[in-house]
Amino acid sequence: MPTYYKWCSVKKEKQKHEYPSLEVTNHPLRVEVHNLKHNSNKSLLKSLQKWSSSFEELDPLLRFEQMNLENNSEPTIESDATMNYSKIWSVKRTAILNKYTTGEKLTIISSYLPGGEKISSFSALLRQVSNLNEKVKHRLEQLDDFDESSVRKTMGLSQQEFVTKIHMLDDEIKKAWETEQRVKAFKIAIQCSKLLSDISVMQFYPSKFVLISDVLDNFGKLVYDRLKKKSFGDAAIKLEDIDSGLVPESARETCQNWMFKMASIRELLPRLYMEMSLLKCYVFISKDEIKPAIARLITMIRGIGNPLVAIYIRVYLCKVASALYGKESECYFHDNLKEFLEEYQQIFLPAMAKKFGAQLLTADKYLSLYIPAIDWLLYGTLNTIPCKLTLLDELLQLCDKTENSELLLYCIVSGFDSPNIIKKSSAILDTIKKSAEHMVLLSPILSALGEHLCHADVYRQVSSEALSQTWWKIVSNMKSTANFLQVLEPWIQFACTQLSAQHINMLLRGTIRYMIKCGKPIDDYSSQIQLVVKRMLKSIPDVEELFLMDAFMPLVELVQTSNARTMMAKTVLIVFFERCNSVQIEDHIIIASLMRLCCILHEAINAVTVEDELKISSDLINKYIQTVSYQDDAREQLNFYVECRSAFIKLDSVLKTLVHAVHALANRARPARSRWLSRACAAYCFVTVPSLQCALCRAQLYLLGAHAALLVACVGQAEANLKAFVSLIPDIPLYVQEDGQNKPTHVKVVGLLSNFLSTLLILPDNVDSSSKAYILSGFIKTMERIHWRKTDPLYYTLLLRTLDLLCNLTQEKYIYHIDGVISNDELYGSEEEFIDVLENYATNICQELLVVLKALGDAKETNKQYNLALELFWRIIKRGDLREGSMTSLAINLWVLSQKLQDSNNKFAKTLLSALERDTSEEGRLLFDKLNET
Repeated sequence: MPTYYKWCSVKKEKQKHEYPSLEVTNHPLRVEVHNLKHNSNKSLLKSLQKWSSSFEELDPLLRFEQMNLENNSEPTIESDATMNYSKIWSVKRTAILNKYTTGEKLTIISSYLPGGEKISSFSALLRQVSNLNEKVKHRLEQLDDFDESSVRKTMGLSQQEFVTKIHMLDDEIKKAWETEQRVKAFKIAIQCSKLLSDISVMQFYPSKFVLISDVLDNFGKLVYDRLKKKSFGDAAIKLEDIDSGLVPESARETCQNWMFKMASIRELLPRLYMEMSLLKCYVFISKDEIKPAIARLITMIRGIGNPLVAIYIRVYLCKVASALYGKESECYFHDNLKEFLEEYQQIFLPAMAKKFGAQLLTADKYLSLYIPAIDWLLYGTLNTIPCKLTLLDELLQLCDKTENSELLLYCIVSGFDSPNIIKKSSAILDTIKKSAEHMVLLSPILSALGEHLCHADVYRQVSSEALSQTWWKIVSNMKSTANFLQVLEPWIQFACTQLSAQHINMLLRGTIRYMIKCGKPIDDYSSQIQLVVKRMLKSIPDVEELFLMDAFMPLVELVQTSNARTMMAKTVLIVFFERCNSVQIEDHIIIASLMRLCCILHEAINAVTVEDELKISSDLINKYIQTVSYQDDAREQLNFYVECRSAFIKLDSVLKTLVHAVHALANRARPARSRWLSRACAAYCFVTVPSLQCALCRAQLYLLGAHAALLVACVGQAEANLKAFVSLIPDIPLYVQEDGQNKPTHVKVVGLLSNFLSTLLILPDNVDSSSKAYILSGFIKTMERIHWRKTDPLYYTLLLRTLDLLCNLTQEKYIYHIDGVISNDELYGSEEEFIDVLENYATNICQELLVVLKALGDAKETNKQYNLALELFWRIIKRGDLREGSMTSLAINLWVLSQKLQDSNNKFAKTLLSALERDTSEEGRLLFDKLNET
């Protein structure tokens, strides 16, 4: 094969083709856009949450409880009322366990747990004081003497250790039952119930009640299942289907024996709990005994002196009754609630105050221990009363007459439905106002009332303003800033939905004054302020209206620490773009406010900021830039982009968005002023692009800038962009970081450089330059300076594309132009000197491709060598002048090489050969004949 071939390009005349025409009403490539009504901004929020979710991951140990809460958060009334009450209790049970925790050390007394300190047995104490007859004495000793060993007292337990011990006792009951040690199981259950008399750690008492009630339920189920099996065998029979008359005598006697054992328990509290756990077993004696037993238990609970212990045993009684009777049990809820109300003042006795004070509990923490119990009793009561408004009136009147009614008032407000509470909201506020100074539950009551009012129908009436004014008079006198903000959150939502913008602005001003006067660091309450602001943004009908209030931005900027300010700005921007109905933002006040928030985000970025945070901030700022519009005022729009560039210089993503926005601005400018604007926009982009860190991004934007400049006939600016592009080629990395992974740039570089070469076809030479096709010349020299691997597909692909460009540059008429730009075909008019320069470049590239072919052969890369040989062969027969002997000789040699490497029946080779066969020129037919001869 000759070592040198001179390339000669064929000059082709532009052919005119007659194509059939068809009249159409739409462009065939037009994309049909269907206007679907949806919130386009929601995708932004979801994408941001995807990036931030890793920072908000729930504790894995709490995830299952959270799932349980979500699945049961709004239980529906089913036809089976028993199942409904079971689900309601399941939700409340989980909420109690999550809320009432403690860091104090706990104590457990049992004779069936290892370790602990021995204490005197109850039987020894009983023998000292007992004068009972022998039979009763023996029975009491049997129940009270935990025979295996003396009773042990385990102290210093953490909450988790206590829970583990309770589960161990539950397992012991099951093991004893399975080994026929039923008395032992009974004794363990008694010991568990006795633990509920201990209120040494009040804060944990509701959770302790839940844990031990589960143990008692399990024990009661074991007894019931055994009696059912003795009565009916393995037959599947429901509780309501059991006929007491059909129960065998042996099973009846066994049931009575259990009742006698239960009745022989000396202490009242365990006796009551054990009887409640065995209530459903009365069905094996007589169904008619269950309801009288419940009524009796309701009155017997009066004997429990401690109000906290007493109300929770009432809760257990109602829970058991609801499992037995479903909806019919609701009367027992009402009866227990009335009993509690009669004993209500016991909660506030000095003895109780002394006890919770000794445990360092505040009054509000102490009263909160009663809330789950009252809620449960009130829930069942509300279901049994047909007219809830009447009951609400009665309870509110009771609150007016009762001292220390705040606990009851809170449970009323949180327990009743919103429509009824809204009707009585004025009366409730009046009740609160009378004793607000002494209420320790003032903030929970006002918060609950505010949440109800948030569900009111949207209207703006005088009554709403009166409510807001009364509420503000109460809340502005609060001493606790945390409580003030807790109350403010729902009430500000009420104001946003019901009141005028002026009224909302007054509330915001009052809030700022309160926060300044409180005398405490405002940053300590940044999370609560953030919740207040978020609530406002989500509830106000027109979110843009909020930014027009003079007190909104000062409230947002009350916090001073960097982290707090960043979180506040991020929250405001996310919710704003989620709810903003306008595609474009035109109001200057809103633009300035959002600019300030975006600057806060940008200022928080430093060297240690994680990539995900950068992504969130960039997305928010980009969204801001894309939505701001100054309509036809292009000068102001460009000034805005200039301001953004100086403000957000740290974020490459934002700078890229700005460059694209400026190009779009130049494109939509009116022709009368497009000249100065296009030049200004081109200059803006040319100055902005070097600030980017990624060389590949800079190269892409330089090329885009050249395109934009050519479209408006700014040839000088296009040349500057293309020169900068060429100088960047050696700096383009082999890999770039995307989504935390290194990804090769091969495909992107091929597309980018091919785009660049296509652009050079329409770019005119600089007449002041002595070099012909000087930018192309600079590109070729740059390619020569790069140390390419000869067998790299990227290298020889670019050589082929450059050869394509050179062949097209030699044509008398180029295949495409841009209006207003004189390309080289018109500039040089096929000048011989210009054509010689191009063909010299083409000859050198052709020789380099032959070198690559040899290197591929030496490296045994036969497939690549075959494809490259055919690619070059194709260019010779389509773009080379076959009248020149060097071109014909090179084509024949390339074909022979390809046939040595693979069979001519290859699809690619057959396609080339058939194309040559269809060539009508004399040179094409001669070459075809020669190829067939070979």
